[in-house]
Amino acid sequence: MLGASEASIKRLPPLSPASDMEDKHRLEVCHLLHISLEGLSGGVTTRGEMSRIWSLDLQWFTPEEAKEVVTVLIERAWLTESDGRISPSIGIDLSRPPLGWRPSRRRLLEIPVLSEPPTTPPARDSVTEAPEKPKPMPKISDPTPSRLPPDRAEGSIPGLIAMIADSSALANKEVMRRAQRKRRALGPVTLWMALALVAREQGVDMRDVASVIEADYA
Repeated sequence: MLGASEASIKRLPPLSPASDMEDKHRLEVCHLLHISLEGLSGGVTTRGEMSRIWSLDLQWFTPEEAKEVVTVLIERAWLTESDGRISPSIGIDLSRPPLGWRPSRRRLLEIPVLSEPPTTPPARDSVTEAPEKPKPMPKISDPTPSRLPPDRAEGSIPGLIAMIADSSALANKEVMRRAQRKRRALGPVTLWMALALVAREQGVDMRDVASVIEADYA
């Protein structure tokens, strides 16, 4: 009887290490901050600006939810605040999320306190090829959010902006500015539709535009 119990215990799957859970949270934050901070001067911002980006520009959270997430990330050391400015903590390498990605408020609110990085990254060679400087992502807030419907394909917005910028001489910020101008002129038009109109004006192949938008629904 005891032998059978011991055998059943041996067949139990091993517990997942805590580091695996932290790695998942780290990836979530790295994706979140990559989209949020790209294009901002010095990669720093304020609580209010971060909340506006998440609630108005990207429409991920309500303003109250955005403020709550910012507070949690600061309190648990994923963001560092100094003199009213916030930035990613040391050891967090921002990474571009896959197309269609969007953050989970529940996971962000359950995120653990950030632990110290396990090792110091190795020194790079003295002579390295300079990486291509990414085009900055815009941070323009919608002046009339209450009149505009939420984007059902908001996950495609970063990809659309990058596609239009890469296919034209426009910077990412200018692409967003033109899209927002169309929204103000046309009325209740979603942001991805306004971006599609900008893409058409710039001669971007609309089949490529459609494939980016459709990928968000797949």
